[in-house]
Amino acid sequence: MGQRRWCWATASRTFRLAVLLGGAASLLLMPLLLTTSQWRRACDGAVRRSDTDVPSALLWTMMRSGSRLTQKLLDAESCSFVTEEPLRSLLPEGLNASLSILQDLLSCRMVERPDLTSHFINGSHPVDHRVRTSCSDYPKLCWDGVLAEAVCRVSCFRLVRVVAQGLSVANVLLQDYGSNAHVVHLVRDPRAMFSSRQDLVNSRYIMFAHGKKEEFMHAVDMRLPILCQRYRDDLVMATHLALNSPDRYTLLRYEDLVHRPHEEVRRLYAFLGLPYTARVDTIVGEHMLGVYSSESEEHPFSTKKKASGVVFAWRRRLPFSEVDRIQQECGDVLRAYGYRHFTRRQYEEGQDSPLLPLPPPWAASGHGHGGGDG
Repeated sequence: MGQRRWCWATASRTFRLAVLLGGAASLLLMPLLLTTSQWRRACDGAVRRSDTDVPSALLWTMMRSGSRLTQKLLDAESCSFVTEEPLRSLLPEGLNASLSILQDLLSCRMVERPDLTSHFINGSHPVDHRVRTSCSDYPKLCWDGVLAEAVCRVSCFRLVRVVAQGLSVANVLLQDYGSNAHVVHLVRDPRAMFSSRQDLVNSRYIMFAHGKKEEFMHAVDMRLPILCQRYRDDLVMATHLALNSPDRYTLLRYEDLVHRPHEEVRRLYAFLGLPYTARVDTIVGEHMLGVYSSESEEHPFSTKKKASGVVFAWRRRLPFSEVDRIQQECGDVLRAYGYRHFTRRQYEEGQDSPLLPLPPPWAASGHGHGGGDG
């Protein structure tokens, strides 16, 4: 009964605030406020369901890996609740602090975490779009985190995207946290990722920054040895998780997602225990084919483009000397995730695909078998 009373109190408080703020707030918050009968069903559902009944996932990756696109495909249903890059924005110190943030987000504990509430209102990275829009226009709705927590608790799926911490944090969370959390580990060819970072820093971010002077990436993000070591550290943990937690961990190569989007998204939805609906199928088509997009394909953060046409754009941008440098520094990572090493002749002829079949332990887990240049 206590949780039902809390849910109804949240609904009542939100309605009162919307009325006080005026008609514009009511119109803006309509998707959040629901009808009385919808709130009753949602509150009853919140009582019946524990956190272990709500599918949740951590999309674990690195910057410029295709994670925004992957996130859009995973949260295609409107009842999803999303938090982007909380560890990068909140800058936690130590493993325990990172674990605490992720546990509270997956359990929708916003009220008791004022730092999370502030992040939802003022954070530099977007969170659940309904809450973010409401909090931005009417901060009084969000000063104590009640609204964000309520929307999170009645969601059908919770997704947290993580780019700033190594995969070892996810391993500890899966061991210690008794939820239905899963890990989707997104990787991308290190040559492509490094090229994308260079391109972003040197040109495209400046072009679309609208005069802003701040740097999107720090100098450390452009240091190849550090990038390869992060790959290497994650690879050790990924191998452990693939062998020991195949029901909670899955690997996704960005290139496989681009070449077989419907197949790969279906696989991910089955892994997460989510229904692959007609809406999801439509969203996949819109984002992967670039239709109905209001963003320029050159926009550095666009998620609606014909991805198959740009997934190997690094081959046009990087000279072989740079490719060879990355291959020497990240050679073990390339081999482990099924990316081809190029000789100068192969690279300059441009006929061979960078993708090879996934080796064990990924191949034994029902993953894809590589793709072509497409």
